[in-house]
Amino acid sequence: MQAHKIPVFKTWVTEWGARTVIFFILMVCLYSFAFYSSPVTIMGFYGVESTDIQYGMVVIYGSTVAFLALDFRIVKYFTPRKYLLGAIAVNAGCSLLCFYTRNWTIFMIVQFIQGIVCALMSGIVLNMIFPRLESTRARVIGYTILYGGIQISVPLYSIYYSIMMYFFDFNWLFYGLLVVLLVLTVTVLTTMNGKARFHKKVPLYQVDWIGYLFYITFILVLGYILVYGRQLGWFGSSLIVCLMIFNTMIMCVFVNRELKLKRPLINLQILKAKNFVIGLLLLFTFYIFKGSTGLAYGYLEAVLGNDPLNTIPVWIAVITGTVTGMFVISRFVLMGYNLIRIIIAGFGMMALFYIYMLLFVSVQGETIDFIPALFIYGFATGILFVPIVSFTTSAAPPQIAVNASLLGIFARFTGFTASMAFNNEIQLYVKAAVREKIRESMNDTNPQLSLRLQDAYLTYMNTGNDMYTAKSSSAGYINNLVKEQILARATRDYYDWMLTGVLCVIILLLILPHIQGVVLKLRKGQIPY
Repeated sequence: MQAHKIPVFKTWVTEWGARTVIFFILMVCLYSFAFYSSPVTIMGFYGVESTDIQYGMVVIYGSTVAFLALDFRIVKYFTPRKYLLGAIAVNAGCSLLCFYTRNWTIFMIVQFIQGIVCALMSGIVLNMIFPRLESTRARVIGYTILYGGIQISVPLYSIYYSIMMYFFDFNWLFYGLLVVLLVLTVTVLTTMNGKARFHKKVPLYQVDWIGYLFYITFILVLGYILVYGRQLGWFGSSLIVCLMIFNTMIMCVFVNRELKLKRPLINLQILKAKNFVIGLLLLFTFYIFKGSTGLAYGYLEAVLGNDPLNTIPVWIAVITGTVTGMFVISRFVLMGYNLIRIIIAGFGMMALFYIYMLLFVSVQGETIDFIPALFIYGFATGILFVPIVSFTTSAAPPQIAVNASLLGIFARFTGFTASMAFNNEIQLYVKAAVREKIRESMNDTNPQLSLRLQDAYLTYMNTGNDMYTAKSSSAGYINNLVKEQILARATRDYYDWMLTGVLCVIILLLILPHIQGVVLKLRKGQIPY
């Protein structure tokens, strides 16, 4: 029997058993993103700044995005089990290296390698899921489970991270990954056929390795510009200007190369489809809005005093909302509802989340007040993800549809990175504006300030402090109150901007008539990277 005709899973493995193994592989390949659940902990462990943490996320995400374009060819050469075991071995070696070292440079190199490993493992997952789905209904459900798993992985691993950090230090996350990889290795060896293939073996000829180097360079430099641009002063920095010029040249060379090659890394002819480009813009915009929850978590921690364990109910709300939204909306997609109308409804739910935050953000809020808000956020992301991806892939020409997925994941990466840059910029702007307003009102002639200082001073005196300690402590107490007021007010102003933006997106979708006619086309064998 030909190798590509042998089933991937052994005959005794049931269909539900195979699905469980596939989902397990998917969740393990996303484990490395759990390291960023609490940036403050990583900053303390490695002694780096917040922008360094953000760039670490860019490195692992960008490495995954770029290598997926190569993985499309490589996965046709190796047998799945050998390919997967190789990825597991590399991942385990990286974890051991990080476990026994405490060097930020090594950690960044490992993140790049683990991004490649994530691409290898997720590519295998995609090839195991979608070719076996015969009907449109099955493919919609496959989309729902795949993207639902990706969406819930961050809050799920945040819960795991919070529990681990309560008992151990950051380094033990690498140890936890080693244990998970050991279990996965045993599972793969037990359930998968060693000689099975997804496709007939295709030699690795005319693979665009040079194009990959251009692509990954462009991605990493773009991420560096967006993350460090604010810190370095954007166009006031000669480094940022030089990197922008360099990246523009890289992009031009890459595009020119891809248009001339017979087998390009990514077929850019797909960009001629107008609705496909609109789909990419929707993915980009979606990730801009999706990244706005970082400020909500920061508010819960800094103003309401939440520790990670107390935030677990909030993450559970996000998971519940996402799963509910995914499965509810999959029913509407299967019933043939207009994709754009579904997307508009999803952005409407996102607007509702922003309105809720504007109503409840204050210095005297409680965590329980924000559980419904984060459920609404999760529900909105659940509604939006599958329809936007479906709209984008359905708008692509069938002969080059695989490139829709490769450019789609690039749009998601760009939106994710741009959201960090946008958040940094807007937060800095609104915090400066709020700080200036407070500075104008907080002066020696303001009777409320002197009364509050006097009350704080008397409170510290009554608890047994001496005069000098009470005076310094009361001043520190007032400073903390001011910081909380600034963060709360800045959070409200930020969500004002987000609400305005999402309403603009909804209006644009309503007034663009030619996008209303896109119908769902999920073709058999199409792999949505």
